[in-house]
Amino acid sequence: MNVPFFLRCFIIGMLAASGCGPIFVLTFNRSAICGFKKGFATAIGASIGDSFYFLLGILGTLTVVSELKYFIIFLDVIGGVLLLALGVHSLRKVTKVVCVTVECSYGMIFSIIKAFTLTVLNPLIILFFTAVTLQVLPTNVSEFSFPYILSSSFFVFLGSLAILSSVSLVAHYLGSCITTKRLRIISGITGTVFIIFGLYLLGDFIVKSSI
Repeated sequence: MNVPFFLRCFIIGMLAASGCGPIFVLTFNRSAICGFKKGFATAIGASIGDSFYFLLGILGTLTVVSELKYFIIFLDVIGGVLLLALGVHSLRKVTKVVCVTVECSYGMIFSIIKAFTLTVLNPLIILFFTAVTLQVLPTNVSEFSFPYILSSSFFVFLGSLAILSSVSLVAHYLGSCITTKRLRIISGITGTVFIIFGLYLLGDFIVKSSI
């Protein structure tokens, strides 16, 4: 067992989850408003997405995908529109707090799938794991057995889950005594982050499509 390699994989998962992007904010928001279970479900979905992209990266598939200009542009559009929709939805909670109850009524599976989808549709995640995978490989990719590759992806999953579940736990305790005012602040911040990130992706689409 290559302990240093698996440790690097774990750290990669932590780095992927540590950026204060949409998933980080969504995990905090879900846990603060809906409870730790919903936040943890979000963390699981995002961590699965991170490990999935690491798996593709270590197999060499991600390098090919990242070079497909129109595929990345497609992710920019889909991801940007989805984040804008989520941002508008979150901002609506600022003036209509009852929306929180509706969102919290969704099941754990829905929360996992939603987080996984947001992670997979984020083109920056592709770029991150494309660059990182090339740095982390100790030897030629062809020397890895598939179980070994799955094990390394699992450690990425654990690293990502460690960060996001910690975020969820902290948000849960902060949210246990959350007031309406704080609820509106959290929803407002969440919506703003989503909209900014969505506009960034759509702007990236405009730049790439004009080249």
